[in-house]
Amino acid sequence: MTSPPPNDEPRTVPAQSDVGREWIYCLRDYSRSERVRVLAIDTRPRSVRVDVEFLDGEKAGQRENIPSGRLRGPWSFVQRYDELMGNWSRLAAEGDISEAEEWAIDTVFELLIPDEIATCWGQQVREVTAVHDRIGFEKLIGTTLDEITAAVASFELDGTLMLSPAGSLVVAELACLHNPLPILDWVMEAEEKARDLCISGRKFQAHDGSGERTSDPEWEYKWYVEHDRPQHELLRQWCGHRAVTTYERVTAAEAEVLRLDRIVRRLLDVVRDHNHILAEVIEREHETERITPANVRPEIERPKHPSEMPVRIIKVRAPRWW
Repeated sequence: MTSPPPNDEPRTVPAQSDVGREWIYCLRDYSRSERVRVLAIDTRPRSVRVDVEFLDGEKAGQRENIPSGRLRGPWSFVQRYDELMGNWSRLAAEGDISEAEEWAIDTVFELLIPDEIATCWGQQVREVTAVHDRIGFEKLIGTTLDEITAAVASFELDGTLMLSPAGSLVVAELACLHNPLPILDWVMEAEEKARDLCISGRKFQAHDGSGERTSDPEWEYKWYVEHDRPQHELLRQWCGHRAVTTYERVTAAEAEVLRLDRIVRRLLDVVRDHNHILAEVIEREHETERITPANVRPEIERPKHPSEMPVRIIKVRAPRWW
């Protein structure tokens, strides 16, 4: 689930009082920090432009008019800023994940990981995990954070542990292995909806105000194949073969019971037309002898003492003596 990052360093816009002071200049997010002096500030209706003079290196003495977004704060905070952006750069280096993986991660966090324990967001770097409650987080994924941080890039930000996108992938897979049923239920429900859309299309309101329209089933199937199915297969893979096969066997058994129950009802209607008493007996046995989760386990009883056993009297013919 996407949520704002923890107390990250905001991009500060210089005020008129900052004219003449030294600021941090970065051409891009992960570019080298350069020292500049603010010469003038041009505030426009929709933007702010700043005249600066470079103070170091080959560009020393050069003046430029730049967007205010390239100024990252007073130069006195450059060490802290460089350290922070260096950490973000390490996380961004592990950000090569696909669209299906992004969607799958978001689904796992939405279904299995509460926001008060951890959040997944994508403002500075896509699909970064912020861990707020370490103990609760380790219970949800079934392993320790030390094992994860030893394998992927991470850093501490204001007391919150930040994990790279590669770490978010690891977290999502571990959470699915630890608790696969909610994920498999969601996938099954999503595929049932996709099946209906691929048959009859999706109803929606036209943007031009012409009223309700129905999408083309062919387009819905193309969307499913290109976007939904890769995500569903990835989630199944994360849940593990054993969990998937067990879930599918249970789902198939429940569906088969419903199918057979409908057949029994139809047969009872036929029998009732010819023998009402027999139909009632069969229907009673069908209801009272159902196998349910409450009685599927073998019932184990304490061995009875001989004195507790009922006496059975068996009459036999007396032997003849002649």
